[in-house]
Amino acid sequence: MDIRRVQMTGGSSFIVTLPKDWAESVGLKKNDPLRLSPQQDGSIIITTADSDASSTYFAKTIDVSGMTDPDLIFRMLVGAYMSGFGIIEVVSSSRLSNTVLDVIDKMTQMAIGLEILEEHDNKIVLKDLVDPSEMRMGKSLERMRVLVRNMLTDISSALRNDDASSVDDIIGRDNDVDRLGWLITKQTNMFQRDVGLLKKIGMDHSEITSNYTIGRIIERIGDHTVVISGNSRRIIGNPAFESLREEASKFCDLVISIFMKALSILHSNDPKLASDCVNECRDLSESIKVLNKHALEKDYDAALAITVMAGSLRRICEYSMDISELAINATMGKVDKKKTSQTA
Repeated sequence: MDIRRVQMTGGSSFIVTLPKDWAESVGLKKNDPLRLSPQQDGSIIITTADSDASSTYFAKTIDVSGMTDPDLIFRMLVGAYMSGFGIIEVVSSSRLSNTVLDVIDKMTQMAIGLEILEEHDNKIVLKDLVDPSEMRMGKSLERMRVLVRNMLTDISSALRNDDASSVDDIIGRDNDVDRLGWLITKQTNMFQRDVGLLKKIGMDHSEITSNYTIGRIIERIGDHTVVISGNSRRIIGNPAFESLREEASKFCDLVISIFMKALSILHSNDPKLASDCVNECRDLSESIKVLNKHALEKDYDAALAITVMAGSLRRICEYSMDISELAINATMGKVDKKKTSQTA
């Protein structure tokens, strides 16, 4: 860490010198403008004016020459997208194979805003057309919340009414949750790389990190919802499992309630309310264990399905507990400005 003393010039203006190594590394010259971005924690970030160039223009080249594993190619594309690269070039020393083309087509359907800009025999250029300052993270999180809530609600209804038709499209809806999760991860990396974008959207790094963490939690809850849905089908349609279905449906409703409550208090600035929710999550997680006990009274297939469902319901409780704890951390992490008046 480089410590520098504040000087005064002209009797009223404070000045501080900049590290020479940093100035040379960014090509800073006399009379060049700098951007000063005050942060909510009392610190200030100094960037060069040309850093306004959005990270959406950063490019990544992926060489797929000789690659035949579609999963690997897809994961590389997802990684480049979520890292915040606005332009992704897929190149090959020979003609792009049908496997690669199929993976690229799948990627453009999954990733929000990613489109083919150029296409040649041995190269395809993908460009992210989403303006990160326009598609706010809060809206993406809200949509994820609604999607997961509706998925769980439909599972509860399917169990209660002994009708699996309402969960036929659960996997498709979870893909939508994943797409939004990718978008939030991508934006997080872009905002970390480009301070100018943070200023444009009026957020600081702590808010971005919090949104990213919540997005990851909801994404995992969506995955557990798919697991619950798949196993619910194994006890739907059999009259012998009616009591188990009703009990599982009841716990589904309770989990939905605690999940929604945890998210509702996220910005309440009330640590007691959040702490109470943590305790409720813990108690509900313990209560769900009764499903395992009742499952042992049934045949193997039903017992296994109920046990897996109970495990995922408990995990959603635990994730809701994590959200509540994040609410406490956010409240206690707020900086007292009077005590940071000398922070630079």
